[in-house]
Amino acid sequence: MSDTSNIFEPGFDKKVEISYDNLPNSSFEDVNLGGATFTNVSLKNANFEDVNMDEAIFDNISMQSSKFTDMYMVNSRFLGVNISGSRFGCSIMNNVEFKNPDLKNSQFVHCDLTGVEISDCKIDGLKINGIDIQKLLEQHEKEL
Repeated sequence: MSDTSNIFEPGFDKKVEISYDNLPNSSFEDVNLGGATFTNVSLKNANFEDVNMDEAIFDNISMQSSKFTDMYMVNSRFLGVNISGSRFGCSIMNNVEFKNPDLKNSQFVHCDLTGVEISDCKIDGLKINGIDIQKLLEQHEKEL
């Protein structure tokens, strides 16, 4: 951009295109970027606070070592997402569907699993409070 000013004047329906530019440590406050497209952009160490990302699409994104707190993600979909090594704490995950995930070696601690249904799942080594569930189910089948 040829303008040497660091201040952008507000404008309605203004379209700004920034290509091949370097804007480290920039701040954007009270900016409407609805419908914006970000391609081949580095947001490493970026901080997002009080941001509305309703209906946003994240595709082919690296978010290693990212931190997500106080997020409202109702009706969100995670497809083909690798969450290995991730930790979820103090989260509300009501009416969540996990379809074809690989949850090997995961831990669920202090969870409310009321009404949870598990079906058609591989459960080798699955333990609840130290009880091997596969063995428990095998014993149950013998008693029927």
